[in-house]
Amino acid sequence: MVIKVAICDDVPITAKEIEKLLLEYDSSLFEMDIFYNPLRLIESLEENTYDMFILDMEFPNLSGLEIAEAIRGNNYTSPIIFITSFKEYMEKAFKVNTFDYILKPVTKSKLHAALNRAIKYLDLNESKFTFTFNKVFYSLPFSDIIYFEKNKRKAFIHTPSDTYETILHTKALLSKVNDNFVQVHTSFVVNVRYIKQVRNNTVTMKVNDKQTVDIPISRKFKDHANKQLLMKLRDFIY
Repeated sequence: MVIKVAICDDVPITAKEIEKLLLEYDSSLFEMDIFYNPLRLIESLEENTYDMFILDMEFPNLSGLEIAEAIRGNNYTSPIIFITSFKEYMEKAFKVNTFDYILKPVTKSKLHAALNRAIKYLDLNESKFTFTFNKVFYSLPFSDIIYFEKNKRKAFIHTPSDTYETILHTKALLSKVNDNFVQVHTSFVVNVRYIKQVRNNTVTMKVNDKQTVDIPISRKFKDHANKQLLMKLRDFIY
């Protein structure tokens, strides 16, 4: 699989250095588009889809946060890595679901560490969740599934754009999903990728840029679920 990356920095030397470091990481893994003008990147989003974004934070007439907001308008899960000279942007950056944040100068060790986390997050080798309903076969990438909802024999599969239905027992469902899924309730299995917030008895899931849904954490699963959620979220954060 090839990861399609958009690099946006108005300093050509910096953009080319980032491109060089990506090639050093793995010359066959990335397909890169470089933008020196952030407006060109925003315009390209109408026709192009990127798996990852590496953005400068400071531009003459537009901030990296505004670019990220434009990206998040129709792409909520692709990792965004910000490059900046200023630590004070960090809190604002994470409000647009930033994946990582690198302080200049961009070095091999800093960028490659961020790429390690991003590639794990993208789950390049992931299999798909396959099921049938009404004699129709479906195959969904696990990264597209926000959560599963069980109701007796039925399983509802919630994605950002659709909800699918199949007949599947909970034990069989759990045997089919990958390690990013955690059962938090008899009726709910959530994908840690979409978690926005974990509270005492609920987990808030991101549906899209503007919509969330609260999933209950039952007493039966509380201790185990909290431990599993913490462990798996650490894998993405650190």
